[in-house]
Amino acid sequence: MVNGQYKSIGLILWKILKNPLCSELTYEEAAEYALEFIRLVGAPMAFLTKNEYLQLQCYKAELPCDLLYLEGVRYFECCDSTEVGRAIAMRESTNIYHLNPDEFKKNDQKGNFLNKGNSEFTYKVQKGIIFTSMEEGTIEIAYKAVALDEEGLPLIPDDQDFMLAVEYYVMSRYLEPLWMMGKITDKAFEFINQKRYFYTPAAFTSLQMPSIDKMESIMNGLNRLLINDSAHQNFFKKYGEQERIKKYR
Repeated sequence: MVNGQYKSIGLILWKILKNPLCSELTYEEAAEYALEFIRLVGAPMAFLTKNEYLQLQCYKAELPCDLLYLEGVRYFECCDSTEVGRAIAMRESTNIYHLNPDEFKKNDQKGNFLNKGNSEFTYKVQKGIIFTSMEEGTIEIAYKAVALDEEGLPLIPDDQDFMLAVEYYVMSRYLEPLWMMGKITDKAFEFINQKRYFYTPAAFTSLQMPSIDKMESIMNGLNRLLINDSAHQNFFKKYGEQERIKKYR
């Protein structure tokens, strides 16, 4: 279970460099292997949650370069040039012609744009660009990103299992080509891999384990009599609230 704190991969690298087998490992190589491990584990607590506003131009906007995956997108109705109005939840489009720029320029039977005649606002992501059903305006994205320190090295959760898993994964990935060329013994490489295979699932389990408070939110979201069909429109703000049904006598 994580505590919300992060440590730089540099603090682990010095431990790896003390091993005679990894004395020639560089910071750049270690950072690349560490980032590879973080992506493979894929536990949400290994990433940072970020929010960013993007300005739409011609139905699209460029996504941040540190984005790993989107958690949600919402569109703001523009009131005037200095402020934005209410937020509207957007969903990923199922329209196979969504990327066609002419798709949302056509008028419907009432003479309105298709996206204005429909209460839903949609988007698709491709090659680092988000394509929306709205030509202009402001969108806010919530996304997961890799945490970095001042030197650009990955930050990892301050969790003992995860730190050891990263340490042995980096060593294993670095020593693998040396072992294939016969420069290290089978016994040494097998020992490193045994440590890697032990701590990797332990790290995954540790980061996936929810706190008591989070388990309460999960239980409230699942243990309901009435289906919560407006969670997406409300950005899941009240998804974890306890259901209260009035009793009439």
